[in-house]
Amino acid sequence: MKRIFAIIAMLLLFSVHAEAKSLRIGEPVPAVRLADLAGKQFDTGQLKGKTVVLYFWTDACGCAEQLIALRTFIAGLKDNPFAFVTINEGQGKTVAERFIRNNKLPYQVLLDNDLAIGKKGFGIKVLPTIFIIGRDGILKEKLIGVVDNKRLETFIRRYL
Repeated sequence: MKRIFAIIAMLLLFSVHAEAKSLRIGEPVPAVRLADLAGKQFDTGQLKGKTVVLYFWTDACGCAEQLIALRTFIAGLKDNPFAFVTINEGQGKTVAERFIRNNKLPYQVLLDNDLAIGKKGFGIKVLPTIFIIGRDGILKEKLIGVVDNKRLETFIRRYL
């Protein structure tokens, strides 16, 4: 019995150390480099000087409905220094592409197939998780879970 408790304690200890540190508001956000749906590498570092939204999602969470509902709002920001980048967490190209195509969504989609960016790099535990990054590359807002669309739109407008 003592051995079982020791093993459990070790597993908990190692799992805590293996978990990524979550980004905090006011910290610089590292560039994300992942493949897009066409298989090309996309680097968010090229978006310097723009307000950037990183939207981590799957089609299995409340993310799906929100991504569809945001389509008109995001399209209306095309003339601003702004980028809306969605990062599909672990579902693979086929699932992500089908969802985007079926819903006619105009978003930049990156694939985090092995969760190296979301879970391991950014410390994400809940989807969606939304990072709003200012033109200066600093994290301005971090929204965890489905957020009311009007509230999200207000946050985005604040940093345009």
